[in-house]
Amino acid sequence: MSSVAGQTSITHTLAVSGDTILTLNNPDAPFAPWEGGSNPPACTTRPPVTFRVSSHHLIQASSVFKAALTGCWKEGSTTADGCHEISAEDWDSKAMFVVLSLIHSRTSNIPRAIKLELLSKIAVLVDYYELHEALHFYASIWIDRLRQSLPTVYGRDLMLWVCVSWIFKDAAIFKTVTKLATEESPGKIPTIHLPIPQWVIVRINSQRDAAFSQISYSLRHLKDTLLNGTSGCSFECRSLHLGALIKYMHDDGFLAGEITTASKGRSLKDTVKRVREMKSPSEYWHYGYPSSYCNFSVNKQTEHLNMLLGTMGGLGLYDQ
Repeated sequence: MSSVAGQTSITHTLAVSGDTILTLNNPDAPFAPWEGGSNPPACTTRPPVTFRVSSHHLIQASSVFKAALTGCWKEGSTTADGCHEISAEDWDSKAMFVVLSLIHSRTSNIPRAIKLELLSKIAVLVDYYELHEALHFYASIWIDRLRQSLPTVYGRDLMLWVCVSWIFKDAAIFKTVTKLATEESPGKIPTIHLPIPQWVIVRINSQRDAAFSQISYSLRHLKDTLLNGTSGCSFECRSLHLGALIKYMHDDGFLAGEITTASKGRSLKDTVKRVREMKSPSEYWHYGYPSSYCNFSVNKQTEHLNMLLGTMGGLGLYDQ
């Protein structure tokens, strides 16, 4: 491999006698921007990066490259030395270098371990150029080295893993990260411009909404039992617990019955935790009353919600 850095461009030679020049315009454009995160500036102008490659290798590896290279050549798409020209734009230059190196069996250029950021950028190229078979072996090595460092909280890294596990068809990771996204997302799941299928986003969001609906139903049902007298031991008991419950439902947006209000800005996991930690009136007021045996509490009546997270599974690769 030879590389020459000039004032206007960088050239990587992956096939010395290569018959094709691939020009990457606007390389290293902002990737998967995250709202509220520290994203690189979007207006930076970068010189193009060019790769001297073999059309034979590209055609063998990718149906997309095959379509581009076996069609009718456009006027002016041949360089002075007779090489054909194809172009791309916005891709990460390092990811493109790794992908093209693998296609050309330049294994000395290939890192044995990479970070999630680069893996995600490679995955997007694999998806776009349909290079799954060509990169499957190395992708499995990279993923295995990162498998023990999956995120435990909702954020950009989690969505990168949803993308990576989908593209490289890692069922175990896909199930883990989609479950975490359902439980930990404080709102609707964004794609952040990643090639995640729409059905995945819809399923995660619908599972989250269904869980919030179940919480809302449980709270409203408990409220109704206090109102109609089927819970609690006395008027005083029911009134105290009803007041505490209504106060919580009002504060957390469940009183109006609008799931979008209750679920906005908070995760499913945090909401279940808040319900389970809901403060009940002190039991001491019962002492001296005939009903001092009463053991009713809002907390006990919402114990079943603990199972909500336990029974919620992640998505399968073919759950569409």
